[in-house]
Amino acid sequence: MLKGEISYSAGAMSRNTDLEVCIDVIRDAGFKVTDFWLWKYSNPDGPMCQENWREWVKYVKEKLDAAGIRVGQVHALWDHDNQISEDYSYDLPRQVFHDSFEACAMLGSRRLIFHPIERWFPMADDSGRQKVLDANIEWYKALIPSAEKWGVELHIENLFDHQHIFQPGDPVFPGSTPEDILYIINGIGSPLAKACLDSGHANIAGQDVPRMIRMYADKLGSLHLNDNYGKIGPIYEDLHLCPSYGRLPWKDIFEALEEIGYEDTLNMEVNAEIPKIPIPLRVIQLRTAIEVMNTMRELYGK
Repeated sequence: MLKGEISYSAGAMSRNTDLEVCIDVIRDAGFKVTDFWLWKYSNPDGPMCQENWREWVKYVKEKLDAAGIRVGQVHALWDHDNQISEDYSYDLPRQVFHDSFEACAMLGSRRLIFHPIERWFPMADDSGRQKVLDANIEWYKALIPSAEKWGVELHIENLFDHQHIFQPGDPVFPGSTPEDILYIINGIGSPLAKACLDSGHANIAGQDVPRMIRMYADKLGSLHLNDNYGKIGPIYEDLHLCPSYGRLPWKDIFEALEEIGYEDTLNMEVNAEIPKIPIPLRVIQLRTAIEVMNTMRELYGK
């Protein structure tokens, strides 16, 4: 049976809820581990982009420690202003991406999660996909010195065509398959480069999640476990439901995780309507998510 601690990220909740309240909700729901949502505070006007950002990180660590919550992994900024242009040019990572490794270490974690950089234009053929994947390799290589300095792993998360750019018959959206993520990881050429599996993204992209897990094997470093109904017509519903509330094959997923010997955090990105409901109801929903996860690993574990 999978032994990893159950974790939760309050990323979606943080869009309309203060940091301190998010921490209280996580604590009151019964979580002892979190995937800290650093991305929320890494935009140009956020605390991570100010001169005193280290003091702010210390404050966050103190708040989490006081609540008895450990940071199992950290989610870095996905930068919508730093994507691949129509002519396939791109900027290398800004300072906040490098500083995120130090912040991750300060928070007590050794896992920092990134989204691949994206190109939001149609592609005529697979040569464009290849250019995007190669751009990701170079972009992430630029971050490896910071990863090495702070001893923090760089985890790359699988995505899907959330901008609805690609049409039937177009090339596969870059960064949506395990082959793509492994190509980037292997191209980076560092033992610190790993994969973060987002089960919901994979389902929308039509991927076989248990197969992804087996393909990643020892390169699987972190999880974003959530559920949805896959691609619904022309709509891509990244619902972030609680595991077992959608259509993902959770028994097969748990068996695959056990097969590869995954022992790290069982992190859930259970968002759905949580940001829209009163605080006491958020706590109840998240307590239920813990019970669901514990029950599933008992039912599906060996």
